[in-house]
Parts: sequence; structure tokens; C-alpha cells
Amino acid sequence: MEMYREIDKETMEMLLDSLADRTLSGKQKWEELDYKPISFVREDEDSENEAFISQMFEMKIDFNGRQYVLEVMEQIAFPSGKGDISGMITFNGDQWGKYDFALSFDEQYDENGLEQLREIFADSVIVKLMETVVTVFEGTEAESQGFSYARYYCQKGIEPKWKQMPLVKIGEKLMIEKRMRDFHRIVLDVDYREELLKEIS
Repeated sequence: MEMYREIDKETMEMLLDSLADRTLSGKQKWEELDYKPISFVREDEDSENEAFISQMFEMKIDFNGRQYVLEVMEQIAFPSGKGDISGMITFNGDQWGKYDFALSFDEQYDENGLEQLREIFADSVIVKLMETVVTVFEGTEAESQGFSYARYYCQKGIEPKWKQMPLVKIGEKLMIEKRMRDFHRIVLDVDYREELLKEIS
């Protein structure tokens, strides 16, 4: 059974890699773009990470006679501060024909601190795909609409213990200033996080 899981993982990663390459080369065009901008989200009390900042993307594409729906999310979790990229791809509207992926599924994710994640996953198909997704959305109507509908950084308000955290503040600043790509960068790039944090010091 484990062998089949590995084969499936390898096949799906090849698909994600191919979609990224074909998108960047202009051979594939994504449609029905939907962007949910930077926001602060509280987790359940039972969750290991109590809260996170995230942005989400959804898009569709026709490839080799199938329609694929891709949903991806970038997030920074608290209190760990670790960034993650996760998502799901489905085809032909069939929930059974789906593949879930995340950097945090890899054992190395838990074994290393947030400072090491960028280097460890530098060659990851997931990271490559995420960069492609941000490039697709950048400057589009979907991006501007997403930000225009985002009236609040956090729907229920932010508790005092989170509100004063510099990273929470920079997340709100990036949302207000509509800086989708900058949030994308700080998910794994800790050095760039430090640069942006100087903006609120």
C-alpha cells in the first residue's frame, strides 16, 4: 500500500511541476481566478498552532482533456512563526480524484526551525508551483477584487496577546497596502521578514 502512495505522490508532483512549467512558458492559461487576501485567523484551542496569517488562491485549468481545480494557501503559524504552503488539486470535478499537498507533510518540516525551511525546500515542486501562482495572480482583476472586498484583517478582532506581535502587525500592514507578493516572500524568507519588520519599528 505504501508503494502505491509513493507512486501517486511522484505522479502528482510531476503534474504540478508540468503545470508550473507550462504556465511560465505561456503554454497554459489559468481561468476563474479567485484570491482571498492576507488575513489573521484564530485556530481551535486544540490546535498546536493557535493562530495564523494566510492568503489563499483558487484557479482552474484545462490540461490533457481534463479540467483541474487548484486551491493553495500560504500561511505563517503562531506561536511557532513557521511558514507553510498547502493545497489541493482536483480533476474533472471529482473529489475522489484529488491530491492534497503541503510542505508540512514532509518530516523535515517538523525536524527543522523556521530559519532552515527556505533552504530545505528550495527545490520543492510546491514552492515552485506557489511562485507560479503568485505570478499568475499578480496585477490581475482577481487580486484587486480580493483586496477591495477585504474590509477586515480579522473578522472577530485580534486578542491583545496577538495584536502586539510585530509579525501580526506587518501582516495587517501588507493587507492594507495590498502587498500580496511581499506576504508570499515572508512565508519562507526569514531575512526578508526582518527587512519588512523594520517598517513598523
